[in-house]
Amino acid sequence: MSMNYQNVSISRSGQIRQAWLYFMYYWLIFAVGTFAGQFVPPALRMSVSILIMAIVLISLFVKSSRKFSALIANVLAFLIGVVSYASFMYFLNDLGTVAFYQNIGLAVAAFFMFGFLGYFVIGDASSLGRLLFPALIALIFASILGFFIHIPMFHLVITIFGLTIFLGYTIYDFNRMKRGAFSPREMGFNLFMNLLNIIMDVLRLASILRD
Repeated sequence: MSMNYQNVSISRSGQIRQAWLYFMYYWLIFAVGTFAGQFVPPALRMSVSILIMAIVLISLFVKSSRKFSALIANVLAFLIGVVSYASFMYFLNDLGTVAFYQNIGLAVAAFFMFGFLGYFVIGDASSLGRLLFPALIALIFASILGFFIHIPMFHLVITIFGLTIFLGYTIYDFNRMKRGAFSPREMGFNLFMNLLNIIMDVLRLASILRD
């Protein structure tokens, strides 16, 4: 029994290492997209954002799209990088260099702190996923409305809501890693998206509160 348990532990450790390698891989794809984003005309960024929303909705609601999940993850990481270039430049100019990087550091610290809770403190967070998924769908549709509603309080609420959701998903995904209920590629992409959204929401929140 001890030998079998040891083999399971080694296998799980290998899966976790693969997940973090995928995590870094998607950040690399994102970085390439961010670099390319500086050459994309502002007029095309809205079209790219709409395309991202369409891909996300298709991947969530069309079961057959799961056959192409690896391709979808790569395309999304790149396209999100393309549109994120303008966001990063805006936040850098609005917050200033020091505050910009301080807030990114705060976001990264929050990601790992909530991940620690999910992995080491919470026993089983599987029920959390049933709450987070409908909340994520609501966030997506609220974000679409955000393109047309230019009320500061509305965007503040969306930002806080989004930050709460992705901190929750961080707990949930780290907990899944502990329980072995994951595939490395999917988990790497999920962790990448969690951290990216936490960073963006923290920067957005800092910018809104500053104004």
